[in-house]
Amino acid sequence: MNTLLAYRTAPGSAPVPSWDAPFTPETSARKEPINRRSDPRVQAHFHASATLYKQWSPEGHLHFGHWRWPMSLFDRKAMLEAMVLRVADELRLTRGACIADLGCGYGAAARLLAHESGFQVDAFTVVPEQVAEGERACAAEGLARHVTIHERDFRSTGFDAGSVDGVIGLESLCYGTGTGKGDVLAEAARILKSGGRIALVDGFLLKRPQGWRRRMVRTVERGWALPCFAQRDAFVAAMKHEGFTDIRITDLSWRVAPSAAHGLWLMIRGWLNRRLKSERLDALEQAHLRSCLLGMVLGTQHDLFRYLMITARKG
Repeated sequence: MNTLLAYRTAPGSAPVPSWDAPFTPETSARKEPINRRSDPRVQAHFHASATLYKQWSPEGHLHFGHWRWPMSLFDRKAMLEAMVLRVADELRLTRGACIADLGCGYGAAARLLAHESGFQVDAFTVVPEQVAEGERACAAEGLARHVTIHERDFRSTGFDAGSVDGVIGLESLCYGTGTGKGDVLAEAARILKSGGRIALVDGFLLKRPQGWRRRMVRTVERGWALPCFAQRDAFVAAMKHEGFTDIRITDLSWRVAPSAAHGLWLMIRGWLNRRLKSERLDALEQAHLRSCLLGMVLGTQHDLFRYLMITARKG
């Protein structure tokens, strides 16, 4: 069901160009973080869609779930938590390790990992209300000493070089720049200790979309306030450039399908609730729901788009 592809790489390997924005390295061997300005459209999207996201996960998970037998197909919370733990397992760390969660949302994954894996987690989001809610949840769960949520762009964490043992990203690195997301990968490589690992899950384009599929991709990207989806080969090229080795790609498309199927029912239920209350969705909410619907269609285009887990080690 899962396809595992192993990329044995060496630092300095030639990058693979993409179509819309060719990968151009700009951050080789950076010693200091680059100051970045967050896109206000990202903040506006998550602010406007907060209610819709909470229908998906009251705990604050902003990603798909990982299903495996004999897990119930109806237990979305269990699938969401399983995805977090599946990604964290790839870091190969022990209790007490320090990790960075790049694009943490409400800190649900960070709290889960602090509780279940005993990690010290520094989590990053550019949305102020996510920080505030995440901090309240940490305090309520007695995790304030183990999880710190920073209102900061994950492309410029401000952390010292080589200061964390591992890095995770749950459907968040797509908010980096370009199809290779080289800026966020450069920062991840900078703050990771030598030998530290990165593990992430996200949707990746495999080739250039054409015709109606190109229009569909752009609609999904705009509705989720994405600069663009990552492209698999460009992303791998950027990882190589930043010195990541032992790059491994696992196709989780079928593993996330059961949780993704929950989205259609939630959209119908949410729309009916609004109609019964004579409430209208605003423009950003409509764009979000349109992206969710078309995103499910995109997920069926397996020659174009796959949901992948990518892991690597800093050389």
